[in-house]
Amino acid sequence: MKRYIYQKKFYQFKVVYLGYFVVLIALYSVYRLLIGFSKLYVIVLLVCIYQIINTFISLSNPEEVDVDKDSISFKGFGKTHHYRFKDIQDFRVKEFVTAKKIYLRINKDSGSLLKGRYWIDCLYFSDGDELFSYLLKKEDEFHPDTIKAYAHRSNALTAEKNKKQEK
Repeated sequence: MKRYIYQKKFYQFKVVYLGYFVVLIALYSVYRLLIGFSKLYVIVLLVCIYQIINTFISLSNPEEVDVDKDSISFKGFGKTHHYRFKDIQDFRVKEFVTAKKIYLRINKDSGSLLKGRYWIDCLYFSDGDELFSYLLKKEDEFHPDTIKAYAHRSNALTAEKNKKQEK
């Protein structure tokens, strides 16, 4: 099994402290709504609730990603989401290459707000480049007939060909 861990200081700042800040904004919005209704604070409160769910409940920003030949797990805030590859029907990656960040959807048809959506900031994970590549390759394994998978294979062949020509 391979374990990728979000660097603690960055996880604390980018996920935990930001989550607490959003809680404070939500509480302030509730206070403002109690002293006088305002559409602005209703909208702010709804956005805060969504972000609080993402941060503290749905595990959308995992602290650890564990992979082995049969499964993948996401951990954080005392919770674990575990998926066996044989049970996954849909594995979609939206990569942000320059930021080394990935938005991963697993079995998106389940429509759950509480499971299956993960922001993985590979830049701050141990062996983050390896994790980034692994997730892209895993998507290609699940969906080999997509244009994206074809482009990945084509780029890999071109890179291999260029290495041979350099020698």
